[in-house]
Order: sequence, then C-alpha cells, then structure tokens
Amino acid sequence: MATLTPQTLRAHRDERVLEIVWPDQRVDRLSYYDLRCGCPCAVCVDEITGKALLRRESIPADVHAQGVAFVGNYALRVDWSDGHSTGIYTWDRLRELGGGA
Repeated sequence: MATLTPQTLRAHRDERVLEIVWPDQRVDRLSYYDLRCGCPCAVCVDEITGKALLRRESIPADVHAQGVAFVGNYALRVDWSDGHSTGIYTWDRLRELGGGA
C-alpha cells in the first residue's frame, strides 16, 4: 500500500494532542505522551532488534511538544519538553501509532 500523506495536522496544545486527518477521512488523535513513547529513534528503539529501549514510566505524564517541523515531505520531527528531539515520525509511523494501516 502506498504511503498516505496527512491532509491536515493540528496541534491541540491544551489537550496535548496531535490531530491527523488522512486522505481516507480517518482522523487520529494522538496524545503527546503516547507519541513521545512511540519515538522511533535509535535512542528509544534498538536499531537491530526493534526492541523498545525507552521505558514509558521514564516519560513525564505532562510531556508536550515545544516545536514541530516537517522533515521533507515524509515526516515530522518533534522537540519535546523532556529535551528529546531526535525522533523522526514518518507518515507511516504516525498512521501506525494511530491504530493501524
């Protein structure tokens, strides 16, 4: 299946949620906490085994996005309030975090 590119991205700061509207009209609302816990970077996930290295309990419950930037036409990079900023969330990864394909 081809990668879907979000039609709309909205950061709801008060709710600490990233809302994504996809071309197939699916709407995902990803909490900042779950998004941070789903970081795919090499610090958070073993590059060889794919095993999570990040412990969810180590993430502050009130973690929030301090900045969001596009990476090309295929992903987002988020600067988190806990100082982490190396994860690149591809559209496929965001779709997966939202509940599947």
